[in-house]
Amino acid sequence: MEITATEQVRRRGEPWALGSALGYASANMFDGLAMLHADPYVGPVLRGLPSLALGTVLVWKHGTRQQLRPNSSQYIGRHAILAFVAAGVISTLGLFLYYFALRLGGVTITVPAQETYVLWGTLIAWVVLRERVRPYALLGVGLTFAGLVVLSLGKSASQSILPHWRWAILLGLSTGLTYGVSGVLWRDGQLRGAHQSTAILLQFSTSVGVGLLGVLLASRGSGLHGVTWNSLGALVASGVLSGVFAIYCMFTALRLLAVARVYAFSALTPLLATLFAHFFLHEYLNMLMLMGILLVGIGVVLTQVFRPHEERQA
Repeated sequence: MEITATEQVRRRGEPWALGSALGYASANMFDGLAMLHADPYVGPVLRGLPSLALGTVLVWKHGTRQQLRPNSSQYIGRHAILAFVAAGVISTLGLFLYYFALRLGGVTITVPAQETYVLWGTLIAWVVLRERVRPYALLGVGLTFAGLVVLSLGKSASQSILPHWRWAILLGLSTGLTYGVSGVLWRDGQLRGAHQSTAILLQFSTSVGVGLLGVLLASRGSGLHGVTWNSLGALVASGVLSGVFAIYCMFTALRLLAVARVYAFSALTPLLATLFAHFFLHEYLNMLMLMGILLVGIGVVLTQVFRPHEERQA
């Protein structure tokens, strides 16, 4: 049977989409490993450095520095720049919450709750950017929160050694909210003409700066010196996997596949992350928890696949 050119392109794109999900899931696992011993305040700084390096390289490669110069014809404007700076500030605040959530509940609790950023972004874009919300997306919202309830019931049935895991769900949801807001700001900046390389550089320059400020304000400067080599390696690996490898795979997949298909693969992230945490970090996982995580994944798929066309192109 002859394979069409479209089918060949699709087959080339699917491994890249899967690579993106694997990259983000592996990053979550390394974050969980680092938080076994590292100070949560140092996480955002060390994780953000590879993404900042990527943004710098991409701006140089694509020659988009002119977008940041007010006297240039390519200048994207103060509003767009402030949108990415705000996205960097808000997402980094969420990243602090994420690392504290990992300390309290581990990967199996934190990551599914964090994945609700898709839902928050959809709802916020509906209100702020006037983007349409389709019925299947609303069903996805319901399934995702039902999955979190089932996950909580499964965790309650376990003999967990983490007594404050319920706080991890709240912090994970809060992280998802900050990521959702940041995503809307990111889309707003891109709709104003900003190139992806410019967006990455602005957001992660801000992110690293906010991370350093958070360390100083919390009087944890010594925490940067006290990070063990294992924790340092885990956080840097997380930054490379999420901020370089996963992003590169995502951009490549988006050139080869329909957006909905790429986002469907990305919904595998919470399932893969929790399985990695179970087998490599020995985090507790029972069938009820696994069912909850699957429901979260299905909800994310529905929300992503049925996003409005104008949002996908942002």
